[in-house]
Amino acid sequence: MPHIVIKTISGPSKEQLQEAAKQITAVVNKTMGKPEKYISVSVEEYDYAQWEGVYNEFIKDKDNVLVEPGYTDPVSFT
Repeated sequence: MPHIVIKTISGPSKEQLQEAAKQITAVVNKTMGKPEKYISVSVEEYDYAQWEGVYNEFIKDKDNVLVEPGYTDPVSFT
């Protein structure tokens, strides 16, 4: 507890993803008071053709999305 999932379009290097996970872990530790040893982070990478499905299933009109993306069209990102 907690487990954070990063869903992203493929592209960032493994090192970039590891650094993002490290920083997210630190923020969760600081803001939620959860010890780092209890925090896990995973990454799910998708290609551009798959992103519309991710958007529709996990982002669009979801109450648990706390930061909305700045686009409404997951194909053109406008």
